[in-house]
Amino acid sequence: MNNKSDTQTFLHTVIINTKDMQRLADFYRAGLALGEGQPHGDDHFGWQLPNLYFGFDLVVQDYAYPGAVSLWFAVADLQVTFDRFVAMGAPVKYGPTKKPWGALLAAVFDPDGNVVGLTQQDS
Repeated sequence: MNNKSDTQTFLHTVIINTKDMQRLADFYRAGLALGEGQPHGDDHFGWQLPNLYFGFDLVVQDYAYPGAVSLWFAVADLQVTFDRFVAMGAPVKYGPTKKPWGALLAAVFDPDGNVVGLTQQDS
């Protein structure tokens, strides 16, 4: 088995399955100050971000693990973004915290119970 990392591998797309696509899309649009996204039919909505496609699929059946997704976003100003989510009523997992390895992190929950992690971009 080769343990050498493949530098060509990167996260390309994140799709969250949800029963309330509009509510979840509005949550991320407002919290991350995203521009207008693109609907693709009645059952998909998303944004092409600089290095990632981020979208939502509408599901009608029950899915096994709501809240099982943890998404992490690098933001220019963690405090401003965190405060914006809190003002929207997002439950806080933990506020801005300097971790032992030096990263500044915070996390809230989206309306479906998924973790929305925030990390401060390096300047």
